[in-house]
Amino acid sequence: MIGPLQRVVFCAALLAGALPRVARAELPPAVAAPPVVAAAPPIWTSGTCPGLEMISAAVTALIPHGGLDSLPRSAAVEVADLGDSYRVNVVAEGVPRVRIFRDVGHDCVQRARFAAVFIVLTLLPPELVIDVQPEAAPEPRRAAPAPEPPPRPFRLDVGAVLDVAPAVWGAPQMVAPGGELRIARRFGGLAGVLGAGLEPRASFSQGGLLGRETRVPLDLGLRAWRPLGPWELDGEAAIAAAIFHAEGLNTLMPQQGTRLDLGARVGVALRFGSPAARAVPFVGLAALLFPRRYEIATTPQGALGSTPALWIGVALGLSVAL
Repeated sequence: MIGPLQRVVFCAALLAGALPRVARAELPPAVAAPPVVAAAPPIWTSGTCPGLEMISAAVTALIPHGGLDSLPRSAAVEVADLGDSYRVNVVAEGVPRVRIFRDVGHDCVQRARFAAVFIVLTLLPPELVIDVQPEAAPEPRRAAPAPEPPPRPFRLDVGAVLDVAPAVWGAPQMVAPGGELRIARRFGGLAGVLGAGLEPRASFSQGGLLGRETRVPLDLGLRAWRPLGPWELDGEAAIAAAIFHAEGLNTLMPQQGTRLDLGARVGVALRFGSPAARAVPFVGLAALLFPRRYEIATTPQGALGSTPALWIGVALGLSVAL
């Protein structure tokens, strides 16, 4: 008979033999792991100049996005240190490309950069390589234009003038050529103007009377101006006067007289230059109105008409800043 101790030992042995079979029955079948695909082409190096880390960093610096992962996985790269030279072997699509570079100085950083350039240019299309644009040369500094000098305070206008009195309001037509002198003094946006002229011969005919006038026009007023690009437009308003001496040319007895006309003058002038220009030509147009008219009369004919009340003048000359 089997003793109690023998039964205990026998049961333990049976249990120990059954445990592996139970564990194998409960474990699920093992699943085969997929093969690990390299994220970048392998790079082998022989020697330490350049090292693998230096080559990898140089290649990554040349690729804008993705680094080594942008290179085709089917490629293979080998960099061998040959002492005073080094060899770069790149295999792409089964075609080997080899370059041997000479470097007596053993500059490992430069070797890594040269090797990286050859690797990237061989394995990547040019449009994926970083395009380093040269720095644009700074534009030459342009000197600021010199400020335009302020207008001079005085301006002198000298010109030829032609005044015409139309035959209106019982006055004969007159044409009076001559010259004038005008001086202006600027005060801010306005200028005071003083003008004087001389018209030595103004002939007229009225009711069979042939006559002649000598006129001295005068005026005092204000001038305003406005720049028009490279030109200047002036406008004037003034109190006007004219001293004139009239005489008959075909009378039996000498008949003559001197009178003073009082009235108003308005005018415009276009100057072909800026207000700061020293000397510029100008052209002007003016109208003078003399409301008080004098009677033209002879003996024995009597009254033949009156002196002109309206004069229209054109001036052409040179304007000089002082």
